[in-house]
Amino acid sequence: MKHAADLFRSVADRVRPPVCIALGPPWAVASIAKRIARPDTVCYQMDLHQAGRVRECLDEQGATAEVGAKPDLWDIDQRFGTVVFPAAAYGDRELKIDTVEQAYHVLEPGGVLLSLSEYERDNQFAKWHKKVFGKCGESPAGPNGMAFWSTKTDDVPDRRRHEVKYHAKLSDGAPREFVSRPGTFSYGRFDNGSRAMIEVADVRPGDAVLDLGCGAGSVGCLMADKAGPTGRVTFIDSNLRAVQLAEMNAAANGVTNAKFVVATRLQGLETDRFDVILANPPYYAKAEIARLFVEGARDLLKRGGRYYIVTKMPEAVVPMIFDTFGDCSVIENRGYSLVMAGV
Repeated sequence: MKHAADLFRSVADRVRPPVCIALGPPWAVASIAKRIARPDTVCYQMDLHQAGRVRECLDEQGATAEVGAKPDLWDIDQRFGTVVFPAAAYGDRELKIDTVEQAYHVLEPGGVLLSLSEYERDNQFAKWHKKVFGKCGESPAGPNGMAFWSTKTDDVPDRRRHEVKYHAKLSDGAPREFVSRPGTFSYGRFDNGSRAMIEVADVRPGDAVLDLGCGAGSVGCLMADKAGPTGRVTFIDSNLRAVQLAEMNAAANGVTNAKFVVATRLQGLETDRFDVILANPPYYAKAEIARLFVEGARDLLKRGGRYYIVTKMPEAVVPMIFDTFGDCSVIENRGYSLVMAGV
């Protein structure tokens, strides 16, 4: 959001402290926090990587605010006079709706939600605000985007949880049900890349499996069926909501020998620990995520361990595999490239 600070400035007179800045691109969050200029401002993120970037941007801009990372906005144990939601134009639509809903529950009665949209003519936020708050004001359309505001006039305790259940299974297994929520990988469905990977991955009884970038945990849960009662699965992600879902889904699907780790750079994982590592980085994201999933994984594998990464961009991933593992093979499945390596 290049113009977040300018857009916020146009509605800053509506702000009443304390303020929570909910999600948003790190640089935009820091710019708004600098404008608010209060140490009791809280910047909420659900991903540890994004939270770290917000802290860096706050330091770079000389802004003071607290950064809080939680699975849900309403997990913050505080009520606010204002929630500011700087929503990037191409952000997840369902996460935007979810954030408007959750913002209501962290506001004091009389508190204000300010949503900032990059779209010059946004025709969605007003609808979302009205559904939760009843009324919504909006700024004129302009090159910096539009601002929307609503006041909490009542205090309804009922929370509407935005989530979608989906089913997935191994070719010879029973269907498993999984819960997904906005802001996590492959919301509402079992990702086709993950499906392509589990159809090829060699997981054996007793294996120690790592679901790297686990999302809602469906890959790890399905591989637990192959690893059997003597195997174990570790789920890791930087997104707190994702790991919370993985834990829920593992419990619901009877995966008992499991470990759950929230980390940005694979902290908390033992070296020479895993027989199989399964990775499905978002192919549209920066190459640094895929590089972390490749370079950080090698030392985690036992001797003889197998590494699998599924990608739409083998031309970018295969050189990383060669640099890290020395060799690899590639199988095409369901329109994806499954790159395999070992130690």
